Amino acid sequence: MQSNDKQRAKPSLWFSAYVQVRVNEKRRLGKESTAELYRAAGNHFLRFLGKTDCRMKDITPTMISDFTFYLQSLGLRTNSINSYLSSLRAIYNAAYKSNLFTILRHPFAQLKLKREMTEKRAVAIQVIERMASEEWPLERLEKAADLAVFSFLACGMPFADIVRLKKTDIVDGELSYHRRKTGTRISLKVTQSMKLIFEKYANDSPYLFALADKGYSHTQYKRLLALHNQSLHEIGKRLGVETRLTSYVMRHTWATEAFRHHVPVAIIGKALGHSSEKTTRIYLSQLDRTEQDQANALVTATIDKMIREKKKPYL
Repeated sequence: MQSNDKQRAKPSLWFSAYVQVRVNEKRRLGKESTAELYRAAGNHFLRFLGKTDCRMKDITPTMISDFTFYLQSLGLRTNSINSYLSSLRAIYNAAYKSNLFTILRHPFAQLKLKREMTEKRAVAIQVIERMASEEWPLERLEKAADLAVFSFLACGMPFADIVRLKKTDIVDGELSYHRRKTGTRISLKVTQSMKLIFEKYANDSPYLFALADKGYSHTQYKRLLALHNQSLHEIGKRLGVETRLTSYVMRHTWATEAFRHHVPVAIIGKALGHSSEKTTRIYLSQLDRTEQDQANALVTATIDKMIREKKKPYL
């Protein structure tokens, strides 16, 4: 009887406690976005239950099915629902694989997630050209435009990686870094236009772009991203662009332009740092970095030349 009492006292056997265990672990590993997603998924599930808690081993396939309908009733998009369900499954699997309880049937065994096609977020290359050539009246707009253009020049580099680029990431004319989201290592040639942007934002910190005073905590990063996207939205309105400009529009635009220039999908995948697509991974091992640099030079040639020949130079 005492052993059963000890088992019941184990916090990891209770849903809310084990969610917190996984949230803390992801934060310890620097996976703040995943930690926030786990926390949100756990909170949604507890609200669905309508009570304070439940045992991990008491979760059933019917509960997961009902939880899916509950999320749909909230008016959430398909991809958001999928994110919560996959997060909940990951939390459950971590507990199950750690032998924290036994079950007769896995509650997620029949769960099939079908991703919804997201709205196209690329813009015409002319929009990037105008962002590079316009004289912006406000410093924050100028900086947002510069960072967005740099993202395009750097194979659609995500904002999360741009803000954390360090001066030590550049060696012998090559920029090499790890994607924060996937851990994939990406290397690309530093072009003359990239150098001009780096020089424009030269600073005494370890970072190429000193956007924060004290490092980049998850909270600080989210604030920077929100401000950056707000400025891009204003830039888009000034340019008369119908698509709402965000940091990821640059990434989608680079990929679209690369595809339009008949760059092989495998090279596009490598340049973007994709690591979860089987087809991309199969081809990646056979690719030469030179092809990627040639692809990026082809896609960004117009912007590169415009920055280098701009009447009012960065320096």
